[in-house]
Amino acid sequence: MLTIYPIWIAPLFNDFKSLEAGELRTKIEELASQLQFPLTELYVVDGSTRSSHSNAYFYGFFKNKRIVLFDTLLKQVDTTGIVAILGHEMGHWKMNHTVKNLVIMQCYIFVYFYTYACMIHNTAMFRSFGFESQPILIGLILYSLVSEPLGHFFGLAMNFLSRHFEYEADKFATDLGLDLTDPLIRIHVENLSSFHTDSWYSAYHHSHPTLPERLRAIDALKKKSK
Repeated sequence: MLTIYPIWIAPLFNDFKSLEAGELRTKIEELASQLQFPLTELYVVDGSTRSSHSNAYFYGFFKNKRIVLFDTLLKQVDTTGIVAILGHEMGHWKMNHTVKNLVIMQCYIFVYFYTYACMIHNTAMFRSFGFESQPILIGLILYSLVSEPLGHFFGLAMNFLSRHFEYEADKFATDLGLDLTDPLIRIHVENLSSFHTDSWYSAYHHSHPTLPERLRAIDALKKKSK
């Protein structure tokens, strides 16, 4: 699905056009070349047809990477800011964050279904919910209820890891001399994101640090480099 969705499904709902030649395309290609990022195509998607939300992402395996920019992002952030945002995204690629997440998720799914297989014949589990028979589908539903607390702990751990990855990608972009401060603020303002969220609530529900947390970390990196 990571391959099929962006190539065949997403174009059914959005219009993807190649980014026109110009300063922005040149600077993105220079950054990709500097980092040896195997960029094969740059697209602009008409995200504004459904929302004012702005974003940028890349997809593709191995030596076939394609970057997609929302048209809303082009309107909200200047060229320098967009390059900084892509420097952050390429930091994720450089440090294999996506691959690490995929491996962890596959291991979690394997453990989940392995333990489900161990529990499927557990008569006590079925009887505790009032079932005398042991249908496989019902067993899966019951097991999902029984294992839900562990799922919450796993989700919390994944959020912690994701937030750590975001800080690492911010540091990667900052070390390149790219300034993320202004583009991050602009995106949060345009996307109507919350600026002040309770730290405990954010740690449990959000996969990204809050804007003030990221700005403080970036500011500390700048001061350290001086």
